[in-house]
This record gives sequence, structure tokens and C-alpha cells, in this order.
Amino acid sequence: MTSPGQYAAQDGSFARSAGGAAGRGIVLIVIAVAVGLVLLAKGFDGGGTSLAVSSGGDGTSAEPSADEPGDTSADDPGDTSADDPGDTSADDPGDTSDDGAGPDTTRAPGEVKVAAVNATGEPGLAGTATGKLDTQGYVTAAKNGSTIPTEASTVYYLAGYSEDAKAVATILGIPADLIFPTDSTEVLAKVAKNENVSDFHVFIIQGTDRLAG
Repeated sequence: MTSPGQYAAQDGSFARSAGGAAGRGIVLIVIAVAVGLVLLAKGFDGGGTSLAVSSGGDGTSAEPSADEPGDTSADDPGDTSADDPGDTSADDPGDTSDDGAGPDTTRAPGEVKVAAVNATGEPGLAGTATGKLDTQGYVTAAKNGSTIPTEASTVYYLAGYSEDAKAVATILGIPADLIFPTDSTEVLAKVAKNENVSDFHVFIIQGTDRLAG
């Protein structure tokens, strides 16, 4: 033991001790660098996921970053559910089920009710027209016209009965340019007040031109 006031031994033992400590420190640094390189290599092999290293009290932790290239859930170009050009259910030009704009069809005569309205002021003409239609199977009724005579003979039809009106006009010899769409309100103005035509489909207004009989 070195007594107070004396220097350390000159045999080199202190230098050897200091050199050993420095060597151990170098070895630890090398090991730490190697471990770090291994961790970095694993991070690159994991598909490009970046690592956020935090030095917490429980050791080093690695977490994926907020912007990971492998995550396309937020903006997936393959997801076209929001705007699918193949989905035409919302606006299909071939779908006419809602607007009822399909073409009229010719019904069986027994399904069409035809009213012949005599608007000439001369009795018997309505019965002549309905007689011709009865032989073809139409449901007919002879009606009296208003007190004001009508000059032109015309054929009116309710919506959906245009083809039936053409067939009736052909039987009676009325030209196609005298066939018009109408509603019951307009026809009521041409018949007597006591005549009901609200449940008929085709209306023949017999004028003084005698085109309809």
C-alpha cells in the first residue's frame, strides 16, 4: 500500500489498467454499431417501412410512420364503388318504367269503349256510327251533342288510346288528321249535360260535314 504523500508504483500497472478499460469501451461501441446496422438492414427488408426510434425507459421501440406506401385504404384507385361508370341504374335512358312514355298499343275491340256524339242537330246519326262499330266488337254508346251544332267531324282519345282511335277512324272513314288527344273535360263541353262520357276511351264527334255518318 502506498502511504500518504507517496506516488503510485512505477512498474506500469496503472497504465495497463487504463488501457484495458479503453479496450473494453471500444469493444462495446463496435457491438452497438453492429446492432444498429442489423436493425437498419431489417427495416429496409420490411418493404420500405420507416422506423421511428424512441429512447424510452423500457428500451428502443420501432413504429411504422404515418405515411406508409403499402397502405392504400385511404385512396384506393381500384375502388370505384362511389362512381361506377358501369352502374346506369340511376339514369338509364332505356328505362321508361317511371315516365310511362312507352308507345301505345292496339287493344282488342271489346276492351275499348267508344262514344258517338251527334253534334249535327239531326237525330239518328250517332246510332248509325255505333252500328258500324258494334259489328267490329267495340263497346259503344250513342250520345246526344250540345245544342250548338259542330261543323267538323273529329275523333278524340284519352292518353294511351291513340292506336285504338286510329282503328275507329278507319272504320268510319274519318281522315287521320282529324284525330286528336283529349281529356273528358274537353269532350264534356261537346255533349249534352245529361250525357255521361267520363268512362269512355274514344269519342266520335259527328259534325255537319257528315264524315262520321
